[in-house]
Amino acid sequence: MSLREILTSMIEQVDGAHAVMLMGYDCMAVDEVRRGEPDFDAQAMAVEYATVIRDIRRTIEVVGAGDMEEMTITTTNAGMVLRILNDDFFALFVLSRTANQGKARFLLSARALDLIQSVE
Repeated sequence: MSLREILTSMIEQVDGAHAVMLMGYDCMAVDEVRRGEPDFDAQAMAVEYATVIRDIRRTIEVVGAGDMEEMTITTTNAGMVLRILNDDFFALFVLSRTANQGKARFLLSARALDLIQSVE
């Protein structure tokens, strides 16, 4: 299954999802699938958070708290659920405020290996 097919399958399963992306730590989306138009720039949101995620990962390493696995960010208008895949990539959903965050978390975890294999 191609990366685009995996991402499409994932977004179709989460009510209220605006986008699902595979991102590199260089802040570039490897690929993304969007649905609907949120009231904000989903791509810019993901890019800006990628910078923050790098800083958080470094902090976690410095304090010896283990490896970062996932993060959820919720605002008054949107949410983002992110899963670290490896040292090169992470995947994330950009969600509406009322989206099913639990389903997004589950899919990011369940499809992690498929996502990694699709870019190797």
